[in-house]
Amino acid sequence: MESEPQEEPKKEPKEPKAPREPRDPLSIVLVLIAAAIVVSVSVVGYVLYDNTSGSPIEETPVVASGDSVTMNYIGMFSDGRVFDTSILDVAWDNVLFPKSFTFSQRENDSYVPFEMTAGLYGVSGGTIKGFALGVIGMKQNERKIIEVAPDDGYAVNPAMMTNIALEEELPATETISETDFKSLFNTDPVLMDTVQHYKWQWDVMVVENIGGLTTFKHIPTVGQIVYPFGDPKNYDDPQGWACEVESYDPSADGGIGKIVVKHDVSAESVYKIQGTDSDGLSFVMSAFNATAGMFTIHKIDTTSGYNGEIYGRTLYFEITVLVVKSNA
Repeated sequence: MESEPQEEPKKEPKEPKAPREPRDPLSIVLVLIAAAIVVSVSVVGYVLYDNTSGSPIEETPVVASGDSVTMNYIGMFSDGRVFDTSILDVAWDNVLFPKSFTFSQRENDSYVPFEMTAGLYGVSGGTIKGFALGVIGMKQNERKIIEVAPDDGYAVNPAMMTNIALEEELPATETISETDFKSLFNTDPVLMDTVQHYKWQWDVMVVENIGGLTTFKHIPTVGQIVYPFGDPKNYDDPQGWACEVESYDPSADGGIGKIVVKHDVSAESVYKIQGTDSDGLSFVMSAFNATAGMFTIHKIDTTSGYNGEIYGRTLYFEITVLVVKSNA
């Protein structure tokens, strides 16, 4: 006989699970950061270990006397005006880098890094002392401004400097050779002829021409304004300054006569005014002495390379060392 089927016991219903609380975003970020730090420390530790166990880190070269140095430079005065540079962009930029009177624009391909021997000066192939010594101790890729005192820069030639009185006295009668007269006035001396003075621009009259000597008298007008060193109103090339005829006495000094000319310059004119003298050389005003009642002009001779705007002044060089090569 088959046994009777037994009823299966009823299962009690399970209680539903409570929903999982959402993770705090901040805690997730913190966990990720912590993990990143652990990884980073591991990597850094490996790098440090690798570096210490491998080749040593090369030190940055430092310029020593005798080293060959390749650099870029900008030569400036204390007011920021640039007188020379090795950088093409600086040479062409007159807004950020205003130029000095005597700055000369060169061919573009001439603007290249400058090579020199540190510590070498006063001999062939050397630079000025302050520049040669100023780079010593600099590191490769370092940028620095060095100051070069006048004694360590370009030496002054006193013959290229002239002191002029603010109230300059001139003889009203002059005698020069006939040859010099022709050269200065660009004409032959003709008795009683009136020509314009080569420098002062007022009239002069030839009163004598004997034995190869020519005598002429100046004929200025009191209050007359002249520009003996160039035209300051010339937009393309402003030079010189105004001079006023303050007095004129043709009978003074035993009939020789005397002219007094007042120069319209001041202390603010120093290194801010240039001009051209009667000898054809350019110059800059380099000093002003109100007590002594005079000023100084410093001439520029492009033939010899003498530059009165640079010689005898404190100079500043912004240097960027590119390459240092030891010659030891």
